[in-house]
Amino acid sequence: MRSGFHGDTLTHRGREFALIDQPLEAYFELIGSRPDFDSGNGRGYVAHWIIEDGWLYLGSLTGRWARSEPLSMCHMFPFAGEKVFAAWLTGTVRGYRSDRPLPAAHSPVHMRYPDIVLRIDNGRLDTASIVHRGTAPAKQELARPPLMMSPAAFARHGAWTEAVV
Repeated sequence: MRSGFHGDTLTHRGREFALIDQPLEAYFELIGSRPDFDSGNGRGYVAHWIIEDGWLYLGSLTGRWARSEPLSMCHMFPFAGEKVFAAWLTGTVRGYRSDRPLPAAHSPVHMRYPDIVLRIDNGRLDTASIVHRGTAPAKQELARPPLMMSPAAFARHGAWTEAVV
């Protein structure tokens, strides 16, 4: 599977994710050839994936053929219904939540930790790791002793900070 932001999306547990990986490329490797898409601005197609009851499905496929004709699911999978079970896929699918800004592709630090990592085995969801990112916790101020303190007050303060910490 190739990697990078390219337009593929995934719906899992009611959330949308922008995929890093391209699951349909594994299908093209399996059949031994890649169809002739109009790749003027990218790969020539955009796929939407769905996880339902632990199974990965191709929900929609849009794009253009090299002859500028529109591409649809029935062209690629003529005997399939509304969605196609992705039985060809065994591997990892990673993505970022669509409701937040995507990390910059030129910043590898932000690219290392995707919001979702799915392990797929022959189209079946094996494991799912979903990162719930929140705001950074606020730093707590440490209790500081006053500048002038009697020895008895200092002892009480020291005992109190040891009990709290």
